[in-house]
Amino acid sequence: MMKTKKTNLVFLILFLFSTLSLTAQDSTSVTPPKKWKHGLQVGLNFSNVGLVNWSGGGESSYSFGGLLNYKAIRETDRAITRLYTDLAFGLINQSNSRFPFKKTDDQLNLGADYSYKWHEKVLLTAAGDFRTQFAKGYEYKNDANGVEQEIQISDFLAPGYLNLNVGITYTPVKYAYITYSPVANRMTFVRDTVFSERYGLDAGQQLRDQLGMNVKVGFDKEIVKNVTLKSIYNMFAQYDRLTEWVVNWDLTIDMKVNKFMNVNFTSQLIYDPDVVVTRNDGTQGQDIQFKHALNIGLVYRLGISKE
Repeated sequence: MMKTKKTNLVFLILFLFSTLSLTAQDSTSVTPPKKWKHGLQVGLNFSNVGLVNWSGGGESSYSFGGLLNYKAIRETDRAITRLYTDLAFGLINQSNSRFPFKKTDDQLNLGADYSYKWHEKVLLTAAGDFRTQFAKGYEYKNDANGVEQEIQISDFLAPGYLNLNVGITYTPVKYAYITYSPVANRMTFVRDTVFSERYGLDAGQQLRDQLGMNVKVGFDKEIVKNVTLKSIYNMFAQYDRLTEWVVNWDLTIDMKVNKFMNVNFTSQLIYDPDVVVTRNDGTQGQDIQFKHALNIGLVYRLGISKE
């Protein structure tokens, strides 16, 4: 019951904040409403290694992946509204593996934020984002006989994360910002309770609701011609556990070769004190999770253009 009250409180604050901000914007606006600006990027990549009687050893394989990034921005005299979608999926096929197709990338991220311009560089912000994955995830181990085994560790909405924040944003320059949210709600969903304890929930529990504070630092800039660096560093702490922070850091380096060719490096660092991971030495416990990917392939861009 207490968790439900916390969730309702955050939803109420978000609703009131957004309503008051929109009312203030409409009542003081001196120019006609501005149109949305949109940006779309769709990418495909493929790689192949083929070995026949190769004395140096190795394994034939091929991999492919795709990504879709979309964003929409509308800025008026009083407010900025942003919507974004980040999707990615990748597979690798290893010819000598018992399970030849393995997932290499899988993310489904949706988000939105509304910022009211309180000052030239200070904004009042209400934001929400949702994260999960498309398909089942596995880890692979050899049994006592050396036979590769497949163990499922995740699925769609297992886990899923919904974050709702209300706070203040400081933008020292256009390409960087820091947001402090003293009211932050983090919800963890587990559709299949077999994964509950792995992702910090009690046995048999499908939803965990945490009320705390959130700090978010963002950077998005073309650092040299055709090379863009984007970084989002996010920290969350529950109020009754302020010494334990959940950290999520996304880093992207996007290099445009020409109109249709692109090189993209992405990395993600996660630390969640409630998530059990399998370390490289086979032990299990709390530890830093790290993922990186280098993609070279075709890309199609639209934007940002006016509707």
